[in-house]
Amino acid sequence: MKLFSIAWRFSRPHTIIGSLLSTWSLYFMSAYPQAEVKNQIALFLLTLISAIGCNLYIVCLNQITDIELDKLNKPHLPLASGEISRSTARVIITVSALVSIISAYSAGWLMFALVLIVGALGTAYSVPPLKFKKHHLAAAFSITLVRGVLVNILMFLHFQWEISETLDFPIFMWPLVLFMILFSIGIAWLKDIPDVKGDRNHGIETLVVNRGSRWVFRGAISLVSFSYLTLVLWGFIGLPGFNTVFLSFFHFVVWVLFLLGSLKANPFIKKDVKVFYRFYWVLFFVEYLFYPLGLVL
Repeated sequence: MKLFSIAWRFSRPHTIIGSLLSTWSLYFMSAYPQAEVKNQIALFLLTLISAIGCNLYIVCLNQITDIELDKLNKPHLPLASGEISRSTARVIITVSALVSIISAYSAGWLMFALVLIVGALGTAYSVPPLKFKKHHLAAAFSITLVRGVLVNILMFLHFQWEISETLDFPIFMWPLVLFMILFSIGIAWLKDIPDVKGDRNHGIETLVVNRGSRWVFRGAISLVSFSYLTLVLWGFIGLPGFNTVFLSFFHFVVWVLFLLGSLKANPFIKKDVKVFYRFYWVLFFVEYLFYPLGLVL
């Protein structure tokens, strides 16, 4: 049980779940309606294994390069608490990278390219001399580029190419890309609010260090509200091949829930922000779970 707890915390499970759901969602939307799921199990599994392996590589590398910082900000993490050693972490990082690269190569050339690009960005995020995470603009840019742009566009095209040998990016995907770009900026901002003291002491120039917790929290809420309302309005404009009533109604309901959740959080209380941040990731999961329904309803 203890081993499971260590593995669970080290893997940063919210990011793993996000990778799983985004992979499934993008596969479904690229395959629908010309291919059946049962005929593409190998393709899906190879892509999923590669995505999760790449995810593990990035989050574990981030932890091994920030042990001293995490002792202040996230003492529950296994490296910071001393529950696993650096050498064990290095083995996990190496194996994760190899599994991701081999699986991506087997899955297809676009997935291989995606993993190489994302892996390079993840390395630059955590490792000197670039270490994007030390500067809020570079950190937000790298997170947004990966979660908002590269994954949604390249993985979708990867599935399409492997299933039907076409590289057509349909118009119904653009609202999702736009939404995830803005939502990912929110991730980049909100995740740093509970860590402001440790980041300031270690010279990490996050936005919350520069502008304060209230400004960053309100900025994230405003930005993400804009993304939800944009998709609500997009439903009135129209979207070929997509149920626009569902698009508008679904995003309006989730936006209201998002606002209600934000009202319960005090940006100056660490526990409040952590609870809201977990809720925020649930909304990330919900988006990938429900967005494809617009194709089938």
